[in-house]
Formats: sequence, structure tokens, C-alpha cells
Amino acid sequence: TSVYVTHDQVEAMTMADRVAVMNEGVLQAYAPPEQLYDHPETMFVAAFIGSPPMSFLTMAFEERDDGFYLRGKGMNIRLPDEKGRLAKRNNAPREVVMGIRPEDITFGAEGDVRAEIYVIEPLGREDLVTFRLDGEDVRMLAPAPFDGKLGETMNLRLNREKIHLFDPRTEKSLLIEG
Repeated sequence: TSVYVTHDQVEAMTMADRVAVMNEGVLQAYAPPEQLYDHPETMFVAAFIGSPPMSFLTMAFEERDDGFYLRGKGMNIRLPDEKGRLAKRNNAPREVVMGIRPEDITFGAEGDVRAEIYVIEPLGREDLVTFRLDGEDVRMLAPAPFDGKLGETMNLRLNREKIHLFDPRTEKSLLIEG
């Protein structure tokens, strides 16, 4: 057993069986790398683990007769039932922070929202495209070469299974049991 300290999250994720994530001397999470990435316990962990980082949007959390929804920023997204029920059990407030990773957003004629292209960053085999959505940035990884133009509006679709929900006050995940 050994303890290795690094500020490089990629290095930690590739070398460790378990990773401790600290913020200002406070332990945020201690888990296997895959768990930190797929099920972050806090917004800090969600933003710190993963490159490019997760995007965050403030949304209304609503329970309706036919299920649970996120509403706001021009979107009306029906959540998978299990995510909605878990968020409700964890006392989700009316307003939540939705997190989504860049690889979990795609283009589609049946998009969840229309957003304006703000920045295009070539990364080699992929391009990091930043969209401006109601004053907030949302990042997406697109196959290169990306053929959109700055200022153009495109339909974006979010992978509902990969949506994360956080309490805006505590910044803790609403999708972790207990």
C-alpha cells in the first residue's frame, strides 16, 4: 500500500485503485476512479474529475403525473424514473443543478434545446464545442472536423441516463442513496 499525492486528476485516475479528492483540506470523496467519474458525490468532484469538465445548469425539478422533469434554459427534460424517484427521496429542492459531461451531449433533429455556438476548440480527433445557453456555457465533444460556425444555433440532445443532479445549497449529489 502506498499513498501518492498529485494535483493532476488524470494521473490520479490512471494510477490509483482508489482516489481521495480533497478541497481546501476537506475530503470530498474516496472511491475507485470509475465511481468518482460516473457517480460524483459533490459538484466539486464532478467538476474536478474529467477533462473537459462537466457543465452545470440551474433547472427546476418538477414531479408531474407522468414522471419527473427538469425545466429551464429552454428545456423540458423527462428524467428516467429511477433518477427522479431517487432525487425525490433525497429531498430535491424545487431548483436543482443539473450536471452533464461533454461526451453525453449529441446533435439531433429532435434535440432537447437549441443553443448558440460560442467557441470551437480543435483537440485532434475531437473538437470541444462550447455553446452559450441562456448566459451559461455548455461543452460538448464533437467528432472532428466540426462543421458548425460561431454564432450558429444547433439542436442539442442530452443523454438522460448520464444526467447528474445536485442540491444547489449543499452541492451534494441528489442521485446517491443515503
